[in-house]
Amino acid sequence: MKAINILLITIIGISLLMAGCVDNELTSEQIKQQILAHQDGVQSFTCNMVMSSNNETMVMNYMYKQPNMIRMVYTEPSEVAGQVMVSNGTYIWMYNPTENIVRTANIPESEQTNRSRDALFLKDLVDTCTIVPNGVGTVSGRQCHRITATPEDAAMPMTVDVWLDKWNWMPLKIETYQNGELMMSMEYQDVEFNVDIPNSTFEFEIPEGATVESTDKAGAPETMTLEEAQAEVLFDITEPAYLPQGYEMESVMVTPVSASEDGVVLIYTNATDEDMLSAQLTMVQLVESAYNESAEPMASLEGDNETITVGDEYNCTMTTMETPFGKTIVLQWNDGTRDYMLAGLLDREEMINITNSI
Repeated sequence: MKAINILLITIIGISLLMAGCVDNELTSEQIKQQILAHQDGVQSFTCNMVMSSNNETMVMNYMYKQPNMIRMVYTEPSEVAGQVMVSNGTYIWMYNPTENIVRTANIPESEQTNRSRDALFLKDLVDTCTIVPNGVGTVSGRQCHRITATPEDAAMPMTVDVWLDKWNWMPLKIETYQNGELMMSMEYQDVEFNVDIPNSTFEFEIPEGATVESTDKAGAPETMTLEEAQAEVLFDITEPAYLPQGYEMESVMVTPVSASEDGVVLIYTNATDEDMLSAQLTMVQLVESAYNESAEPMASLEGDNETITVGDEYNCTMTTMETPFGKTIVLQWNDGTRDYMLAGLLDREEMINITNSI
């Protein structure tokens, strides 16, 4: 799992100005009642977005305009400076100046929306977390209400602190903690709200001589049945004999693992969890492919690595990685017939139990 696969953004707020007063001591119920009233209240804004995770910091010049138009230009660190991501809401461009390559893609109609990603994520946050007021503060010179959100699912030992602008309830700062340790932070600096940004800002002009690659055809692997997947690969697909209570197979996909061979991805989620966000964050992924003795061994991932024995006979590399959403555990091994990689945010014992059952 990438350290940063996904950006956790929330907007939570209450406007007592509508009632003619400002009260710093907001109740949880007041916050929840007022969320819908203040979603997407900012029509446009510009800022410098600063994101930090795993002792790495990225800085982007960020522009947003409804409906869901975005332009990001990376400025730090030097390795990514100059990279650009632009979306007009229906089409996306990603430019890497070092390679002089522009990657393009249509946004599927089912994923197009007139609502910001902040507002879409907000509903999941409210549905899945206990939200409490946590005082006030100042971010980028602006007064803010501060709230703390804690997932109701005990399997997710994390909290999220959010600083919300007192006047328009935009999130200006977000910090994600696991067991009291800061894992990820995001802050809007030098922010300006409701500025006039021409729509042409969210169209990308292809630089002279740049190579253009469309990713539309690549897309995500097609979901299929286990039987259909077995018909497409030469090795026998093995399922875990043990899964945590409530977990069931959600999807099966066949995807390339090398230039000449395909592998299978099996995804398991907690079928009893009605909360979509929690189910996604706690899913377990198993990747299988044919073992090739002459191929280079699987590379060790970045994190805390240790070697354990699984199935009473196979050496397995277990990597524990810190991510913005908690500790991700990845196990890699082979049984002489298949290569396996199991990844998830479940605790160490559960991940080893699943591995031993394969």
